[in-house]
Amino acid sequence: MLTFSPDMLWWLLLLIPLAPLAWWRYVQRSGRPAVPWSTTAAARTVPHGWAARTRWILPGLRTLAILMLVILMVGPIKGDEQTSKSVEGVAIELVIDRSGSMRALDMKLGNATADRLEVVKAVAADFVLGEDELPGREHDLIGLITFGTFADSICPMTLDYRTLTEALSQVRPATDAEGAMTAIGDALGLAASRLHALEDRTDLNTDDIRSRIVILLTDGADTASELDPIAAAEMAGALGIKVYTIGVGVEGSVPMPMTDRRGREYIQQVQAELDEPTLRAIAEATGGKFFRARNTESLAAIYAEIDALEKTEVAEEHFYHYTDLAVTSVNLAGIQLPPLLIFPILVLLLEILLAATRYRSIP
Repeated sequence: MLTFSPDMLWWLLLLIPLAPLAWWRYVQRSGRPAVPWSTTAAARTVPHGWAARTRWILPGLRTLAILMLVILMVGPIKGDEQTSKSVEGVAIELVIDRSGSMRALDMKLGNATADRLEVVKAVAADFVLGEDELPGREHDLIGLITFGTFADSICPMTLDYRTLTEALSQVRPATDAEGAMTAIGDALGLAASRLHALEDRTDLNTDDIRSRIVILLTDGADTASELDPIAAAEMAGALGIKVYTIGVGVEGSVPMPMTDRRGREYIQQVQAELDEPTLRAIAEATGGKFFRARNTESLAAIYAEIDALEKTEVAEEHFYHYTDLAVTSVNLAGIQLPPLLIFPILVLLLEILLAATRYRSIP
């Protein structure tokens, strides 16, 4: 950005008398005889060379030098814009149910039937990376906890979203051997502990974290926790952590893949129940909100609403670093120019040189 120093603009007033002064000097010089003589009739027949016809170059050079000096006195400057960005992000713990009931085939992914966990993984990945109506998260610390009978921290709080979503893609429904029940309270307690522990991490500036939230998703009721879910919610609320709870899947009879004694798979209708009152109480205890997702579209809309509620704040401050073009070399349009003060000096030197050689006059 090229401009002039605002405190020096009044120097431009010097340009007002410059044009009449140059005209008066030229007229005065051309009207004064170089050699006094009684008549110039004989001189009129003498051929005029190109030097005589172009003597206007000398006052022209002088006027140009004065014009350039006035402009340089105004202070031409070039501003290089710089941006200072400050970010206040959100610390988000994704807590996802992987109990046996998450294998229920009552949802769709695209045009194909899919189990609940596969749909949840796809929508959660879109929430992190961005897809369709989900813009994706930026500058936020995000972690991943899954739970069946036991709660496990799958990915620590990180800004590496690719690693996070790769870990998410590896999550599978818990088997009976792993523990396929549902430990909502333990998972919420672990998430609150992980978010609170951020204050002890030396690699983070916790002043840049504007809020801490948990997005807890389940399709059932607590059947395995040692920590009561409401007590875990009260602990999270005391730590300033907000919990959004999502109940996923339909209630009633749902198709569930089963395996017989010979290892053959078949589909059996089972009853699915969601402990909606407890999920509402968890959200209310922390200042969060409860959502109900019965299909893929509503689940995506819920994550979009949470995304809108918990926005990262990015503040940008723009400032300019100015270079004085009169005395400092600068790059303009890819060309490195010396200080502009050199140019009027060169013009004056050229005028002096021409006046002492080809345009020399008597007196």
